[in-house]
Amino acid sequence: MKRYLNYIIIIVFISGACKKSSLELNNPNQPLPQQALTTQAGLQNFSLGILQKMIADVPGEGKTNIFHIALTNHSIMGDEAYCPYGNYGFRWVNQVYKITLPGGTVITNPNTVDQKTQLQGFDSRGSGELNAFQYEWSSCYYIISQANFLLASLNDPLLKLSGDADNKKNIFRAWGLWWKAYAYSRIGSMYLGGVIVDTAGKTNGNFVDHNAILAEADKSLNDCLTTLDGIEVTDDYTAIMKAIVASFNQNQNVVTPDMWKRQIYSLKARNLMVNKKVTEMTPANWQQVITLVDQGIQADDYVFRFGIDPSGSNDVSLGQFHPYLYLGEVVQFSFVSERLIQDFKPGDHRFSTGFKLFDPPKVNERGRGLQFGTRYNPIFIEDGGLYATGTSQGTVPWACSYEETQLMKAEALLRTNSIEPGLQLVDEVRDFQHAGLAHVANTGLSATDALEEYRKERRVALFLWGTAFYDARRWGITQPASQGGGRANAIVIIPGNLLTPQQPGSVPTACFMEYDYMDYWDVPQNELDFNTPGSVSPPLKN
Repeated sequence: MKRYLNYIIIIVFISGACKKSSLELNNPNQPLPQQALTTQAGLQNFSLGILQKMIADVPGEGKTNIFHIALTNHSIMGDEAYCPYGNYGFRWVNQVYKITLPGGTVITNPNTVDQKTQLQGFDSRGSGELNAFQYEWSSCYYIISQANFLLASLNDPLLKLSGDADNKKNIFRAWGLWWKAYAYSRIGSMYLGGVIVDTAGKTNGNFVDHNAILAEADKSLNDCLTTLDGIEVTDDYTAIMKAIVASFNQNQNVVTPDMWKRQIYSLKARNLMVNKKVTEMTPANWQQVITLVDQGIQADDYVFRFGIDPSGSNDVSLGQFHPYLYLGEVVQFSFVSERLIQDFKPGDHRFSTGFKLFDPPKVNERGRGLQFGTRYNPIFIEDGGLYATGTSQGTVPWACSYEETQLMKAEALLRTNSIEPGLQLVDEVRDFQHAGLAHVANTGLSATDALEEYRKERRVALFLWGTAFYDARRWGITQPASQGGGRANAIVIIPGNLLTPQQPGSVPTACFMEYDYMDYWDVPQNELDFNTPGSVSPPLKN
């Protein structure tokens, strides 16, 4: 039977990070879980209900997948896509600071200030849906809270499970630990600090810095690995996994414990790599990445995925909140960036099958900034495309993928002077995605050119898969230009009257873009209004 979310038993405002937020968590089902977590059916529905923690009522916007809002923030700050609209604070999230035209003319964004100033100006409960800081924070702590309740329920003496009860408990335990680790990974990779919450229904004011949050994520990942080691693959395992993974997330492709463990090693590698600037990475760090990814996701592994139900309603997309829906012409709340398009190499089949031309092109949409423009519209998956849908098709990985795993190793090799082995992995990923490009390994590329091949491939291969901002940050692109940041030769659609000499229409022009984005975000004021930090606290505001 298909697992639809309208059958999920979920909870109301479990964690302190949630219960006094301006976001209202949806609670469509009764009774409360304390009355339902003593049976296998109750555990299965509650485990499936972790996804429902992503849905909240947002003031002025209604029911929203707030986790998807966080995914979109990463995509647009990584300049693989853009959003010119003010909903959820998007336009200010991806507002670049300055664009320098070829003749030297500097155009500052219409608000004339940097991202930090703009986003901090909306950091209050009174700003409602415009406070961009709140979405990833709230959704991740909702998930952690649900996971804590699930884990606590496994020690309830009233719990009755038939058959191999210990094996079943371990399956649910691994599920809770995985999601808890995933949520802490995101908090630690995005915010200056956070709180570690282990008790269901409780919170605390003991804020720690983002490195301590990442350490907690690693602890939960290790606990998950240990738990998975004790799980036997039986008919019960398959049945439970098909019950707790939603049907629209490809639950027929059962992730085995070994596949699950490999996802964990890939996520460990990601957490290490994306939270250090490349200038901070040591040879030992790169070797650690290699050691982890060598145990990571393999080409034929199934991974946990974020999909869409064809109905567009019995899922967590609400008919629009999914990367492929947001980018597609039916919803089209985000648009592909010209800076992503220029990273496709000539002859790449992913470009020719993935995009067509807008007629006319988008130029300085709503007068909100020159970066808000593009010539390209994604082709629907149902029409043979790759990156968008109008009929609720396609999935993206929740966490890592085989391609990301291989590319992490490729970068580690390239940055430790193993040029040809690194390029071979770039070629392998391109072949895996049927890019149709000539191999670049063993062609005599310099170290600089090899890294550029890698950079382009990582941008293209992982488009909309959650890595774009992490990469821009660790590569130093989002830093102020005075600190070496920005992107040279970035294609921007410039109105011809701004060029010297003036030209008719709009012109794709190589410019210098200064992003000047924050590395890690402030802990949202929505949290701090009700959870006062203790006497010893790391900085929680930039």
